[in-house]
Amino acid sequence: MKKEDVIQNKNEAINVLNNYLDTCIARDKMHIKKANLVSYWLKDYVRYIEAEETFKCEKLKKYNRGDIIKVNLGFNIGNEEGGLHYCVVLDIINAKKYSTLTVVPLTSQKDNKKVPNSAILIGSEIYDKLSIKNKILIDNANKKSDEYKKELKAISQLPESSEDEKIIKNVKMNNVKEKIELLNEDVELINKIENEISQMKNGSIALINQITTISKQRIYNPKSDIDVLSGIRLSNESLNLIDEKIQNLFIKK
Repeated sequence: MKKEDVIQNKNEAINVLNNYLDTCIARDKMHIKKANLVSYWLKDYVRYIEAEETFKCEKLKKYNRGDIIKVNLGFNIGNEEGGLHYCVVLDIINAKKYSTLTVVPLTSQKDNKKVPNSAILIGSEIYDKLSIKNKILIDNANKKSDEYKKELKAISQLPESSEDEKIIKNVKMNNVKEKIELLNEDVELINKIENEISQMKNGSIALINQITTISKQRIYNPKSDIDVLSGIRLSNESLNLIDEKIQNLFIKK
């Protein structure tokens, strides 16, 4: 492949893209929105390609069957799901060194609309589990906060007439301050979870007919064991329903 051919191909691609986007922008709101989505996705896509050479999937958390993850599915065609979506991990075995995951995309349940035959109803399971996780974190944070206030009060009353007493008091104070810094990280996670919950819908459905394999680069959350969605897993009952629907759609004759 000659460099000149690559340059020509690049220029032709840019011209095709510019013509398409300009045409969309000159039309109605629907096409303007499409032009915007395509533009956003192309920027994301280039960032993914640039990061591909240095991406280390081993640095991500380990994902297990049933885990709920948030994925950037990109700009897709027709009725394919695109953009940021919650997904359910299907892999029974997925080592940290594996660079891909197989998932089922989730979408919001529409009011007064029947669940498609190719999907199953998840209901408010994810919303509820994330709310429970947040409540536990809040209760633990409040308990720790009360403990640290008592510790600080007790330390403030320690004598410091001698140099040794001053050193001991200072060490104890620094230890509590370190624990407070860790507590602040918990509070930050609580705020992130509350923001996530505020954007969620109560009802979800799993789009079994849109099973797809993704690069772990597409995972938006969770990337570590202390992220918003870490520990949020679909119930065995829901996973069994997914298995049954997969059988009916793709395996049984």
